[in-house]
Amino acid sequence: MRGMLRRTLLALAPIALLSLAGCGPKWIVLGQANPNPFLGQRAFAVQPIEFANLRVGDKEEGAYLGEKDAEFRGNWAQDKVAVNAKFLEGLTEAAAEEGIKVVPATGPNAAPFLIHVRVGWVEPGFYVGVASGPGQVKYEVQITTPDGRPIDAIQVQPAAGGFSTTQRLSACGTIGGKIVAKYLAERTAPAK
Repeated sequence: MRGMLRRTLLALAPIALLSLAGCGPKWIVLGQANPNPFLGQRAFAVQPIEFANLRVGDKEEGAYLGEKDAEFRGNWAQDKVAVNAKFLEGLTEAAAEEGIKVVPATGPNAAPFLIHVRVGWVEPGFYVGVASGPGQVKYEVQITTPDGRPIDAIQVQPAAGGFSTTQRLSACGTIGGKIVAKYLAERTAPAK
């Protein structure tokens, strides 16, 4: 009886570990100031997303767009605008729920800390009726002082489905903003 119980527990252990895997943070810390200068802070400003040197899937953006028609290229430009808008919306709304004010950066004095966001890689995903693949956006987020001194850096890579590239990437914008807001909430809260 004991042997059977032991085998059952050993067999269930990997399942229990997998179920806990989704409980951790949705970001990767690339660098973090210690001591934490964000404790108790309630104001941040965010710069527009930078898309320089963007890769789409395994191609440079220029090569990717070179394979598309003019209508797609126009839509792609609008998709990047939508990613920026949805990221800002997700970030500001989710941060406000945590008591943190995030505003668009209007200058060095907009807030005590600036959030810089760079997107270096995008997977547009696909939808063909019977099969689909999620879109993904990899955000590199750096929080600095107004004079540009780096404090924290994280990486966030949400994925989302949808019928169109616009839907998938816009959803990734919203999700990415919410994840960054959660990070801010953790960094500004007192240690437990």
